[in-house]
Amino acid sequence: MTILTISSQVVFGHVGNSVADFALRRLGMEVIAIPTVILSNHKGYPDAVGEATPAARLKDYLAALERRGVLDRLSAVQTGFFANTAQAETVFAHLRELRRTRPELPIIIDPVMGDKGRLYVEAGLVDQFRTAAPELASLVTPNAFEAATLADDTLASPEDMAQRLKARGFGSGLITSAETLSPDTGKRGVYCFDQTGTAMIEHRPVAFEREPNGVGDFVAALSAGLYGLEQPLVARTQQICAALVVLLEQTRALGLRELALVQAQEAWTSALSSGSSGRAFPAAGQSEADDAAGTITRATKA
Repeated sequence: MTILTISSQVVFGHVGNSVADFALRRLGMEVIAIPTVILSNHKGYPDAVGEATPAARLKDYLAALERRGVLDRLSAVQTGFFANTAQAETVFAHLRELRRTRPELPIIIDPVMGDKGRLYVEAGLVDQFRTAAPELASLVTPNAFEAATLADDTLASPEDMAQRLKARGFGSGLITSAETLSPDTGKRGVYCFDQTGTAMIEHRPVAFEREPNGVGDFVAALSAGLYGLEQPLVARTQQICAALVVLLEQTRALGLRELALVQAQEAWTSALSSGSSGRAFPAAGQSEADDAAGTITRATKA
């Protein structure tokens, strides 16, 4: 498998492509990483040095890859952080052209816009994600705040939010930090939806004084890597949650500021294979069923 990932890159740390590149290679996949910005470190630190890649240069990179014949053998595309509207317009335009020749190509879009009630991108980018992304996205992976922003609505229940995103044209998605959409905020969860139904995958909470950056990037990268497998979305989400919990627990145990992506690689790849740390539970009025791994899975017709 060959994955094209278009996102931020840092010299030090693990966010954006600096998460996706290692995580996907660790799963045995070839990775082509185009940086939208190159920074010394992520902006969770007091300062960060670097600059955005001009939109024209992104276009040049994509055109060069096309001349090499690389785009013809892609297994999936994953987009993450865009520094400005021009970057998103350029990349989305190229992906539209790619879709015309390869309509089956999975495109996973992580609409990086903000978190915890704070928007940190320009308004034009929000418009791009609302208007251009739906026709392209095979899967969208927002956090709860970004899901509400995409839906142009206040935070609703997970079920309502999924319906609003579907109405916007997003047919399939994972909503991370979905516990903020639910009255029961004592549990962490990822909410997934597609044409077959919806599910909340509950996972063990891992407490930090300051949670590491890059969690959403890890989820998005694994979503791209697992997309082509012949598994339902719920099963893939359970696997991702299992890997995420182990990664976070080992990061905390090691006392690291950055994700223990390298140090914990054996543990999180093993958890990804077993998928046993997630628990899917039904919404009100839906049935539950235990699977062999001890998870509780629900599916509802959309």
